[in-house]
Amino acid sequence: MADRRQSLLDAALALVSEGGLDAVTIAALTERSGMSNGSIYHHFGSRAGVFAQLYADSYAGCLTAMVPALDDRPARPVVRDLVLRYVDWVMENPSRARFLYAAPDHADPVAKQAQFAPVMRWFSERMAAGELRTVPPWALEPVALGPVHESVRRYLLGTFDLAAARDLIADTVWAALSP
Repeated sequence: MADRRQSLLDAALALVSEGGLDAVTIAALTERSGMSNGSIYHHFGSRAGVFAQLYADSYAGCLTAMVPALDDRPARPVVRDLVLRYVDWVMENPSRARFLYAAPDHADPVAKQAQFAPVMRWFSERMAAGELRTVPPWALEPVALGPVHESVRRYLLGTFDLAAARDLIADTVWAALSP
């Protein structure tokens, strides 16, 4: 059962990579996966259900790559490590990253916030300790991680050398958060 489910998600990701979100139709999923409409509806309920699961899996994979950076080292190397892990995850998983950027409305906001909680907790603790510039929680991602997101967007469009800019991006994020 899990294999069938994963096959459908893999088919959806391949379709998104080839033609964007609009390429993922029930007909295209059945053709790509070799499964019936019934399997799609059984496992996911709808096309939106496929997207929701694909988003959840991709977001979880991204955070799984990043969270090990959050340790007791001084703030600067942790922030840099977190950024570099994110950049590396994107370069290793461009299809998933492209999907995350293309389909943010398919995120479950409660689940996303819960998954991001360890990152927010680490930043909040370091801000409270004066190791990082105090940034309101709502501004952490757009203000501090803005350079990362814009660089990733350009990389996913094929107009930016993300690998060559890794350290510059990490240094820029640190500069935004440095106390």
